[in-house]
Amino acid sequence: MGCRANTHAWGGLSLLAAALSVPGLRAGIESSMTLHMLVQMPLLLAAGAWLMARLDPEVKAGARFDMQGLASFSFCLVVASYWMLPSAIDRAVLEPGFDAIKVVSLLACGAMLRQAVMRAPPVVRLFFLGYILQMMLWLGLYWAFTEERLCNVYSLATQQQAGMGLAALAAAAGAVLVWRLARSVASRPEAADPSP
Repeated sequence: MGCRANTHAWGGLSLLAAALSVPGLRAGIESSMTLHMLVQMPLLLAAGAWLMARLDPEVKAGARFDMQGLASFSFCLVVASYWMLPSAIDRAVLEPGFDAIKVVSLLACGAMLRQAVMRAPPVVRLFFLGYILQMMLWLGLYWAFTEERLCNVYSLATQQQAGMGLAALAAAAGAVLVWRLARSVASRPEAADPSP
């Protein structure tokens, strides 16, 4: 029962994330950079990961071409970097067709991110996820404190709010990443055995 409720919840979040880009429901992302970047985009990533878990729960798809998750992480790095560009955010708001590309690419990014995390050893996860998170943190702080309006479709105040939220999200995700990696390393048999 709990598993079915969890499946319905994730399915609902997936539909919500995509629905925010449907004509007639786009008012939210068109009016708020915070909703666009800190609600819809993370929801799309989570939805992609959830969909991949349903399609390939044992993470077999593409394993031959994705040793240690390197190809998947590289794809995610390119996609995440692109959708942090102010010009890309502007185009996604102004052009519904381009926004559809955003939805598809972020769903794919979430799916590939799940594959990468499941396949990669801790050091590879730390390298790629740490790189993405520090980029988010730096960009968020820059948006929060600059007096220059970077997105044409959003006000400076909304940009600064989104920047603070992005920085906070990156810091929280980074703390969770370090905690999980530390726990993973500590739980290894060789970590518990002090003998040489």
